[in-house]
Amino acid sequence: MTTRSKDELFQILSNSRRRYIIYYLSEGGNELSLKSLATKIAAVESDVSESDITSDERQRVYISLYQTHLPKLEEAGIVTYDEDERTVALTDEVLDSGFFWMDDAEDDRAIPWLRYYLALSALSWVLVAGVWLSLPVFSVLGWSGVAVVVSVGLLGVVVAQYLVERASTTDGDAGYELLIE
Repeated sequence: MTTRSKDELFQILSNSRRRYIIYYLSEGGNELSLKSLATKIAAVESDVSESDITSDERQRVYISLYQTHLPKLEEAGIVTYDEDERTVALTDEVLDSGFFWMDDAEDDRAIPWLRYYLALSALSWVLVAGVWLSLPVFSVLGWSGVAVVVSVGLLGVVVAQYLVERASTTDGDAGYELLIE
């Protein structure tokens, strides 16, 4: 898959059945039987529950998956198909690194929290040194003041990190879900 360009991946993913294959494999613990996969896709396409799918509807999807879509996805290195067991699974590469929209998205949004913690640590040591050396500005602060400033600073950084991470998991959790929206 790594040798494919984005254009080739878009071509591969241009078919909704191929996108559903990837989505259901990611949601279903990575490996599904071809029959189960065909049932799920037929249910979505027919807008009914899986239990309401007829064997003809499932068979049409099954044949299409087997003859067309799985070979394309397998050739692209996205899925593996075990003909003996009739099971489909995402490749290790896709499981480990996802697709191009998953790789860079988190890096672009990442905030270097380590820098904030290091800055807070440096400020804390400056305050401690200032009070310990009885420097005029810092002596007014005292040890309890240092404790309050450090605690409030740490609380502020931790709360900010929590809120940013929480927002990014609800907004940025669009991984495989992007395939079917």
